[in-house]
Order: sequence, then structure tokens, then C-alpha cells
Amino acid sequence: MKTVARMTLKPGDILGEDIMSNHGEKLYSKGTKLDVKDLERLSRHNIMAITIMEDVDFAETHTEKVKLSDDFKKFKGIYYECVPQFRRIIDNCVIDHVRPPIDQLLNIYVKLASNAATGDKMLEYLVNITPDMENMIYEHMLNTGMIASIFANWLGMTKQEMFTFIQCGFLYDIGKLCLPRELIYKPSRLTDEEFAQMKTHTTLGHDLLVSVGLDGPIAKCALQHHEKGDGLGYPNGLKINEIDNFAQNISIIDAYEAMSAPKTYRFPLNAFEIISNFEKDAMKYNKMKLEAIMFHIASTQMGLHAKLNDGREGDVIFINNLHCARPMLRDADGNVIDLSKEPDLQIYALF
Repeated sequence: MKTVARMTLKPGDILGEDIMSNHGEKLYSKGTKLDVKDLERLSRHNIMAITIMEDVDFAETHTEKVKLSDDFKKFKGIYYECVPQFRRIIDNCVIDHVRPPIDQLLNIYVKLASNAATGDKMLEYLVNITPDMENMIYEHMLNTGMIASIFANWLGMTKQEMFTFIQCGFLYDIGKLCLPRELIYKPSRLTDEEFAQMKTHTTLGHDLLVSVGLDGPIAKCALQHHEKGDGLGYPNGLKINEIDNFAQNISIIDAYEAMSAPKTYRFPLNAFEIISNFEKDAMKYNKMKLEAIMFHIASTQMGLHAKLNDGREGDVIFINNLHCARPMLRDADGNVIDLSKEPDLQIYALF
């Protein structure tokens, strides 16, 4: 809601509060949709300021509220300003083999981070930005770098480690841009031969970054971000203790960003769906790192209203440390629903 001068009102505005005359008479009730005659009446009563409802006041889901907020709209505008800057830096590296200017990359990070009040808000904003297919890979890397800055705090990294981690996120998937465009943007399922070619993006990215002088953890993240703790990843089938520390973290973010982004065949997964998938695949990741990240992701959902697949609803009131995907809810009657004890229940929407 916002308070505006009466003179700025227009037909169709909806009152956010009751309107009282200067003599204490109720003129209109909250929720009244004003017409021309109403505006004239308010003028006759010399009402100077009116509280009206905004689009965000009519939003039902948490996602709708985020998208309609002024802070998100401002962040989105700055994000779309940063994407072409980011793309130029990446293209200069891929096409002309120019070392990415780290100061410019970190300036992009600072510009975006300074327009999100908290890390939690940053995650919400990134999830709710509609992806641009033409910039899909660039936005994926940009998002990964920004998410890395948030996860760095959750993982207790030093400031210098965080800056390195952000750079790893910005550049780790650069090898995909070394592959044919028709392969990267193929809308249908890849053949076995095409998937084998796609997997080469790890070595292509590593070799490119080494060639421009980035042969430390940044290049290792490009090479190892698809290695899995169970030894079934690629390109070298490494076990968890053989994978670079930053690459272990990037592999978690890579999976998180993929699950939280909208796809042509599905909406973005909600936080608890993402955590549930991570719990099923826990052997692929560093256990301690994954558990810390899952708990923090779950904690960002505290207080939200959840709808369950059996029709019940409730507010998230407690995160289960041993099973972060299955929190406790409290319904409108005060009853507690412990999802850890009801395995058939699933949260399908958050508000």
C-alpha cells in the first residue's frame, strides 16, 4: 500500500484503509474501488491524503510478491544492464583469448550485490528473473558467480576466498561457448555422440582459461565441476578427496542454479524440492559442504506459507537438521505438521 495525495487519485484505485471525514464520519471502507463520483466526494470533504492498494497487495504467492516489489524491479533493471557487460568480457576471452579483467567482473558483482539487501534476497531475485534464451549460458555463469558470493558466507570463507569463488562461478562454464551453437541450443534430447561432445566443455574451458593465465582454482573449476564424489563424474572420474575444494562447491551451485531456474518443460523447483533432490544425490557431493548449504537454503523459507499435496496448508516454523527437505508446519488451527513423520506429504507451493 502507499499513501498518495488526493489530487493524484484516478478512477479504479482501491482504498487501502477506511476513509473518515473531518467530523469522524466513515465515508468509504477499505477495499472500495473508487469512481469519478467518489473522487468528487473526497474533494468536497477536503480529504488531502489517501492510502491505496498496489499490485503487490493483491499478490497471492511469495513469488508474485517478490516480482511486484519495487526492490526487485530495480534489481532486475540493473541485472539486465550487467548482462551485456558480462557477455562482452566472456566473448573477448572465448573469441580473442583475452584474459578476463577480474576488476570488471568484481565490479559487476558489487553492482548487483549492493542492490540486494541480503543474500536471501539475492537468491529470491535471481530465481525470479526470466531467463533470456539468447544469453542463457552467460546468465547461468553470472548467476552462479552471484550465488557463490552468498554460499561463501554460509561456508565460512575468508573475503579473499570469496572473491576467488565468485570468479570461479563467473567463468567455470566458459567451455560451453567453445562448442557449436547448434549443440548448445539444441531443443531436443542429445544423442550419445552429442552428449559425449558436450562433455568436452570441461576440458575446453580449462584449456582456454589456462591459456589466458588463469591456471589456478578457476581453471580447475572449469575442468572438475562435473566430477562427483562417487567417482561417476567426468572427465576423469575423480573421487571426492581428489576434487579441488572450489570445484566441489561450484558443483553444488551448478546443480542448485539448474534446479532453481525455470525450464521449458517445468517451473522452477521450490526450495524444499531442491533440497530433497540434493538429499537423494548426497553421495555426489562433499557431505559437510552440502549439509551446510541445504540448511541455509531451508532456513530462508522460515515463516513462508506452504501448501501440501494433500490440500493442507501451514507456515514453516522449524527446519529439521537431519532432513532439511521436511520441515515442521503450523496450520491455521495451531496444529503442527511434522513432514519428517509423514513421508507421503510434499510441499508443492510456497506463499
